[in-house]
Parts: sequence; structure tokens; C-alpha cells
Amino acid sequence: MGRDGTWVEVAPRGAQSRVVIYPRTLMKDWEHRRPSIMFSCEDIEATYRELSRRGVKFTQVPKRMPWGTFAQFVDLDGNEFILAEGT
Repeated sequence: MGRDGTWVEVAPRGAQSRVVIYPRTLMKDWEHRRPSIMFSCEDIEATYRELSRRGVKFTQVPKRMPWGTFAQFVDLDGNEFILAEGT
């Protein structure tokens, strides 16, 4: 999340999933955002193509940021999720 970004990641020992808590100041439009769930993958371009082919609706194509590359998608109920490359 940039060179000066700090956050907390919480997970049980050995878990593949974790909860990330970050300060609102990292998101300029935080008041319009909801809590997010992020899925990590090794190759975001390949995963994006595969999920798109399977009908997943992406609201943001893969985009490179200082902290990594991410894309956003929604489920059938309109809940937003993030797909990020790396861990």
C-alpha cells in the first residue's frame, strides 16, 4: 500500500487466509467504502481471464499500484471483492 503504508494482518498459525486491518487514511474515499475481502493469486492476468471466461463480473480490470496489482469483482448479490497478485 505504498512505501509509508502500515497495517496489521491477523491469522492462525499455518493458515492460508488472514484478516487485514488498515487505517482509513490509506483510502482517500474511505467513507464510501465497505469492508473488503481480498483473494490472492500468483498470476492475476491468467486468473482474471479464467474468471471472466467463467462469467465473473469484474468492475475493475487488473490495475498496477505501488503496493501491487489488483482487480475488483462482484458476486450475484453485488458484494465487492478484490483479487490481488502475490501474498
